[in-house]
Amino acid sequence: MADQNVSKLGIASATLKAMTVASARLWISPFKGQKGAHNYFKDVMFSMMRSQLGSFNLAQDRYMSGTTTPAYLQFAKDHGFAPESTTLPSGTQAHWIGNKTAKKVLLWYHEGGGYVMPGGPGHFQYLSEIKDELSAQGTDAACLLLAYDLAPEARYPTQLRQAVECLRHLIESEGRDPADIMLGGDSAGGNLTIGVLSHLAHPHPDIPALTLPGKLHGALLLSPWVSFNVHTPSFKENAERDCFDGRALQRWSSAFLGSDSPFAGDAYSEPLLAPASWWEDVASVLEEALIWGGANEVLLDSIEEFARRFEKGFGGKGGRVSTVITPNAAHMEMILEILLGYKKDSGTGSTLVVKDWVKAKL
Repeated sequence: MADQNVSKLGIASATLKAMTVASARLWISPFKGQKGAHNYFKDVMFSMMRSQLGSFNLAQDRYMSGTTTPAYLQFAKDHGFAPESTTLPSGTQAHWIGNKTAKKVLLWYHEGGGYVMPGGPGHFQYLSEIKDELSAQGTDAACLLLAYDLAPEARYPTQLRQAVECLRHLIESEGRDPADIMLGGDSAGGNLTIGVLSHLAHPHPDIPALTLPGKLHGALLLSPWVSFNVHTPSFKENAERDCFDGRALQRWSSAFLGSDSPFAGDAYSEPLLAPASWWEDVASVLEEALIWGGANEVLLDSIEEFARRFEKGFGGKGGRVSTVITPNAAHMEMILEILLGYKKDSGTGSTLVVKDWVKAKL
């Protein structure tokens, strides 16, 4: 998005407003009790994040965050490893964390702030930690992060097409066994992961079908963005516990779909629109899945309803699914902890739950 479309004065104003909100929260946070985030530091920081994300527009979102590939190259430089990337036939890039010749691969679709913002240091650090822990237990594994095109310039189904293309490359061009591949994603990346599973079971009419020679090993869905409805009870109940609110989500979903209509989504782009029966055929392409959500998320209601339908459909046909809702945890808690400077789990247990599941499955 062109810089000339950005109001830098607007960014300064939104940032000043967010700092003012955070300053006020320093005083009132102790009186919020269970209505606020689970500790004082997060409560103050989340108030600032909600204010800033709620005040920005799309151009400001992009100006402040950049794009995925430069962020990956900087992360590689900062952490002393040689960057390795795969360029797909469409020109889309995917970036490796770990040895690209590793036997097992976690193909990661990043959060991207509702498909508008890029993967960043928090994602790369999180994947690096997962890779290191897998290596420590003797598992030959690497992570591959897709740098999909961002909205609003690239709209649905562009990102789904690129996500399928990346998986196709691993299986058809590199000859990998689906049993050695796990898909994963957080927030919008969780949405995209589910979209890929939908495509494998019910090919999207605008994207070439991908037939797998066997089942994928697993799918990891962290705080998956499964519904664009911002009027469920959890948006009110968790309004002061999470890091963002409906203002940002409405802006991002409109950019992703290219429409403000509440009826613009479909089963691939908005998974909660699909009935339980839709997920039955996913059992033919996937062995098991973990659905993780935080109890303090504004998205909690939609995550829980999706989990019920997925368990009924996918689970009812023999697929193994685990759903974990962690008390006191916010949206993408384990990645937020990294962004906020935590060196270890901040006390919710979110990081351990997910990493232990991945280590047990790969």
